[in-house]
Amino acid sequence: MSVAEDVRARAKIAPKYEPAVKFSTRRPGHANIFISDLDKAYAFYNGVCGFEGVGFERSIKAGFVSNGNTHHDFGLVQASFQPRIGKDGKQQSINNYVGKPGLNHIGWETVNQKELVAAYNRGVKAGVEFKQVLHHGGSWAIYLYDPDGTVHEFYADTTKDWRQYLSGAHDLGLITSQWNPNVGTPIEDHNWIDDPEYRHVEGAPIRPLRVARTVFMVSDVDYVMPFYRDVAGLELVYAAPDKSYAYLRGSAKQTSFDICLVRNDVDADLGYHHIACEMPNEKAIAEAEANLAKAGIPILQKVDDSRKRSFFLEDPDKLKVEFFVDRKPDFAALAKVKTDLRPLFA
Repeated sequence: MSVAEDVRARAKIAPKYEPAVKFSTRRPGHANIFISDLDKAYAFYNGVCGFEGVGFERSIKAGFVSNGNTHHDFGLVQASFQPRIGKDGKQQSINNYVGKPGLNHIGWETVNQKELVAAYNRGVKAGVEFKQVLHHGGSWAIYLYDPDGTVHEFYADTTKDWRQYLSGAHDLGLITSQWNPNVGTPIEDHNWIDDPEYRHVEGAPIRPLRVARTVFMVSDVDYVMPFYRDVAGLELVYAAPDKSYAYLRGSAKQTSFDICLVRNDVDADLGYHHIACEMPNEKAIAEAEANLAKAGIPILQKVDDSRKRSFFLEDPDKLKVEFFVDRKPDFAALAKVKTDLRPLFA
């Protein structure tokens, strides 16, 4: 029996969340990833991928990069078997802070603090087990596992002026502490930026706009769907008739989808497959491909079909990053792609 078949066999009934939690999720804001070496990872995401450095927490070997869409598109955390300690002296991470590269969590931007707190309280009532609740200085954040064990963060920003505290500083010190969502009056103002000022690293081969979507391998689409629909609050855009994959998105509707769930029929690791960064246009894709060739940086995979044009790179830890431009959405077309290639062509 395959890994996926084993998980599906044990998942007799999909989890139910009553009442529906429904975080007011707008869009994916960032990918926070464990890496083996902060300096090497930073050189890749900054010097190759073109994301500006916006700050470091040197004591826990973490760095953040962004092109202006939000306070960070990527959080880079050097993997360790040691727990992360916040500025209040309390432990931040418990059992997912492992000693190998991979996803720490996907960060989902929500509308505002008031709706974030309301969703948290609905979750408590529904019996959702929250992993942790933190204040990151620039955001309030709530963490929980999906049914396959992947960590998701739902957050609301504390301010639009995130550059005030993430200013490219060599060392920000520790910026995270514990947070009680039911202390104080939550604010209704939204602090996401309607028209961000995009920046790029001069001389970098690639000039992306932002982290825009992600692809996950899941044990069973029906099994995990209640989490993405009733907890994450995402809208189902399309589900394959045979339930082998599904597309969902948040209320911002920046691109044709925000996450694609691909049933794990090839015994891959469950969870995060890759993050995808939106490019300004197809000319920028062509220029990036030429720049990479000139620099001798290999492209892992190219996709050029009626639905999108994109290319993939691998970071120093072999984690995949896609750079794409949407063409005409055709969600049903993924069914025609070979099973093992579907995550790349999603």
